Amino acid sequence: MQDFFNNLDWMMLLRAFVIGGTICVVGQILIDKTKLTSARILVVFVTLGAILGGLRNLPKIS
Repeated sequence: MQDFFNNLDWMMLLRAFVIGGTICVVGQILIDKTKLTSARILVVFVTLGAILGGLRNLPKIS
């Protein structure tokens, strides 16, 4: 168990926490300020993630 904690990258965990929190805040603002449902916001987030992921790998493909 001690090896597990010694091998953790704490800055990566902090960064993941901040980015995940930011995504949740954006989603909550969209729910509060628009008439979008949570399901539609989820679809938007997943679609944007797929597009951005594809664009990141675009130079590797061609």
